[in-house]
Amino acid sequence: MKKIKPNSLDSVIYFTLYICAQDNLIAKEELDQLSIEIPLLQKLYLDLYGEYINKDFEVIIKKISKELLKANYYIGKKITKLEKDVFSKLITDPKIQDISLIVARHAASADGFHQLENSKYSYWSQQWGL
Repeated sequence: MKKIKPNSLDSVIYFTLYICAQDNLIAKEELDQLSIEIPLLQKLYLDLYGEYINKDFEVIIKKISKELLKANYYIGKKITKLEKDVFSKLITDPKIQDISLIVARHAASADGFHQLENSKYSYWSQQWGL
């Protein structure tokens, strides 16, 4: 996958799917919930940065979800150095951190908030001061 720009909508999607993948599954309900959130994300991004992003986010969601499940290097009970490095650099803006946590919580809860999803979510919530 191409490099994701920090604090972009792609980074929010990547983080959300990373949380959803912790139970080794990104359920259809999670993908559906994330798809519902996309227009809201676009509006928030426009309000925050004055830039409207018009991409085919359905394609991006499918591509990222396949990559995350296939790679499997972010899934596990412990937060790895790689995870810390990637997401600490990918989502640095406190507003985008808040949005990422909210969207991730909504999507991951769509099929039940698995203990492993909750664990990683809680870690980032503490790191980002929510």
